[in-house]
Amino acid sequence: MKLSMRVAALALFALFAAGSEAAPPAQASGYGVKLGGFLSEQDKEAAKKSFAQHFAKTKECPKDMERKGKTCRALVQGHYWAVGQSLRKEVETFEVPEDVLAHLPKAPEGYEYVRAGEDILMISKGLHLVVDVMQDVVA
Repeated sequence: MKLSMRVAALALFALFAAGSEAAPPAQASGYGVKLGGFLSEQDKEAAKKSFAQHFAKTKECPKDMERKGKTCRALVQGHYWAVGQSLRKEVETFEVPEDVLAHLPKAPEGYEYVRAGEDILMISKGLHLVVDVMQDVVA
């Protein structure tokens, strides 16, 4: 079954189980979190500021990044993920530092934040479905 059909089927199941007709399947991830609608611009700004402070304190960049002036930049440029699609197995993800997580809304049960390149992604733990993205947070 294609991924988009699987996501739509999961969303319909979740809506049926909840007895709700409120949101169409294109907006639901199948687990009750709206695709692309969890993180705000304020969350992105808080994460960006927190990353800058984190790297200023440690003076080191993560292994997949290199120092460019006072900031860390991803070695591989580009975005190889999109909201509503499963994260490809080739994409290497990393934990988001605790001091950065402290400035983000708590991820709902069954979801987690990861860093891929210069972006923070919120993904479902099982399917690795990308639910929301904050682009260029580390930059």
